[in-house]
Amino acid sequence: MRVLGQIWTMAAKDLTLTARSTHSFLTTLFFALLILVIFNFAFQPGVEATRLSLPGILWVALLFPGIIQLNNSFQREQEQGTFQAILLSPVDRGTFFLSKCLSNWIFLICIDMFILLAFTVLFNPRVTLRFLMVVPIILVASAGFTAVGTLFAAMVVSLRAREVVFPVLFFSIIIPIILAAVSATQEILLREQLEYVGKWIQILVAFDVIFLSAGFLVFEYVVVE
Repeated sequence: MRVLGQIWTMAAKDLTLTARSTHSFLTTLFFALLILVIFNFAFQPGVEATRLSLPGILWVALLFPGIIQLNNSFQREQEQGTFQAILLSPVDRGTFFLSKCLSNWIFLICIDMFILLAFTVLFNPRVTLRFLMVVPIILVASAGFTAVGTLFAAMVVSLRAREVVFPVLFFSIIIPIILAAVSATQEILLREQLEYVGKWIQILVAFDVIFLSAGFLVFEYVVVE
């Protein structure tokens, strides 16, 4: 319970600072909406090719804006000189990692819900209970994105070229999550039967557990280096 309290306290601190400064939220949301608008102009509504492309369009809009937030996960601490102070505190390094993951995950979910709403308005998919099954897929996949992104953001926080290095590291690791998320969304939006959706979600959960556990174990060595 003490560890959970520490995780929530540090995560609540990050969320409070983010809520006070809406610049990051609005920048990320604007980038996501811009992607959807561009795809809306590029693909003619009502055409079969557009319908077949909907899962990919949705996940491009969900994935790329998240890179902005994840890449800047530790920027505030680095600029204000509090990163080293947190590392010198008696809080376990793994607990610090999980708190960052939690705050980043909540932030991404807020962004993703706005993106899903904009996607529904622009591309007009049939909104049914089946369509709402996309929401748990977003929740589970975002957890894996956050775990990987938070770990790599800590690795490159002191690099000048972190805007270049971070995406290269990030995309090379999360390919299995992207494939599973897109495949599950494709089953929901395009297929009549939901035969493999449960299996894809199980794969996403397995990757989430692996990446969260790996990040928790190696985070101390990452920040020391």
